[in-house]
Amino acid sequence: MTMISAILNGSPGMIPAFAVLALLLGWAALRAARRYGLPPLFAALLGVSLAGELTATFYPTGGGGGTHPVCGISSDLGFVFDATQGWMNILMFVPVGLFAVLALGRPLLAAVGTVGLSALTETGQGLLPGIGRACDSGDFAANTVGGLLGVLAGCALGPALRRRTGADPGAGRRLGPDRREWKLGGALAAGIAVPVVLLQAFVFTPVGVAGALDPTAEQRAFAQRRADALLAPGTEVTRVQRFVEEGYPEVLAVMSKAGSFNVRWPSGDLVGFVAGRPPSAPGQTPGQAPGTATGTGVVPVGEAAARAAADRFAAQWLVGRGAGTEPEFSPLDGTNGRYRFGYTGGGTSWTVDVGDDGTVLWFGQK
Repeated sequence: MTMISAILNGSPGMIPAFAVLALLLGWAALRAARRYGLPPLFAALLGVSLAGELTATFYPTGGGGGTHPVCGISSDLGFVFDATQGWMNILMFVPVGLFAVLALGRPLLAAVGTVGLSALTETGQGLLPGIGRACDSGDFAANTVGGLLGVLAGCALGPALRRRTGADPGAGRRLGPDRREWKLGGALAAGIAVPVVLLQAFVFTPVGVAGALDPTAEQRAFAQRRADALLAPGTEVTRVQRFVEEGYPEVLAVMSKAGSFNVRWPSGDLVGFVAGRPPSAPGQTPGQAPGTATGTGVVPVGEAAARAAADRFAAQWLVGRGAGTEPEFSPLDGTNGRYRFGYTGGGTSWTVDVGDDGTVLWFGQK
């Protein structure tokens, strides 16, 4: 529950987004139930479950991402059961599988649908890196386990629940699929598998990972110190996630209301940063330049002050990786409230975006 509260605190818009989507999908499911003679209660609950899954997996976290579809692949999926996130993914898909069986009365079709939904979810997250999510084989495994557990629960509880709620008492008693269900399941599996496999093979870049794990107490304390240095002393960290990529140092993803960032462990090298809510006073975000507060906001500081803010940020966070080099000024010249400066070092190009109030808004590799 602590992790769930932290996620919601970091993304308060999740709750209204889920409420709207639940109403829409619940209403659509009720219409479909009336048309095809399905139990309306279970159909509506299936719609609400799908709304929860879609909100939890596609609501933007503000963490940003790359521009090319990447999918993390692991040869050892045991970490799924060692991390809070893995268990949350499992629990998230249990109601989807459960209500799919109760609504459709077809366990095979429900099982194929939940596995397919998991595959589509991870592929969709990989295609939309800007929302701050990622395609990951560990998440796919956890989602699949949760969905199939829900299907098994639906098979066990289905007959009694359907009779108790007034649904067709004969439906759901026979667990074995008939010929029609085999055909529908095969068509659904092919319809999902073909585009997913093609995208993964020809569009995505596979990256070896060991998955998202819970951080140690030492890593949590380290993440807090980094947040204090990058954002402001006493910054409230809402969530810390540990990522392990084969052949590379571990990465800690740190989230707060003031911004989110990724930092290498144990070196502390900053990998990426996205500013969150604007500060209530100057000096509360990295690279703050001397803007002038007015009754209507902050007077734009201009290119020179923005350049100074970017240079200060680079000097602190790009030590040995481009700090001190002459930055490249990009076409983002402040007309849209943002200046962009590029630094190159060690064969890597880094970008620092500075707002027209002198605050650093974004940092990452080009």
